[in-house]
Amino acid sequence: MTGDIVLDTSYLLAVVMGDEATPAQSDKVMAARLLAPAIWPLEVANTFLVSQRRGRINAEQLQRLVEVVAALDVQVAATPSLSVEHWCQFATAHGLTPYDAQYLDLALQQRCGIATCDVRLAQAAARAGVPVFS
Repeated sequence: MTGDIVLDTSYLLAVVMGDEATPAQSDKVMAARLLAPAIWPLEVANTFLVSQRRGRINAEQLQRLVEVVAALDVQVAATPSLSVEHWCQFATAHGLTPYDAQYLDLALQQRCGIATCDVRLAQAAARAGVPVFS
């Protein structure tokens, strides 16, 4: 296993959103070289915008969160050009959505841990032998 860690959106939100409980190992995780699949920026942006629309954060807080994320220098990996069939099979085999399956797939490819607060993803990672930070 490498010192890299795949960063799931749920974990990032627990770290950066003021109204969520910060995970116990967040200092160690956030100090690591962070990786994410190609879907990660879209998930993060969507979550921030939905939070703003629902009044959870204002425009100033949104901008501050965007700056915090940019400063993390998360290495976004391209999604492998695999078929729909592959993602259906991989996701089904691990009991995940195809979106979450990309996080597990990246952790397996890079032979590294995964930081997630998503229970289903954490369980699938543990079953696959991937170290989980939650």
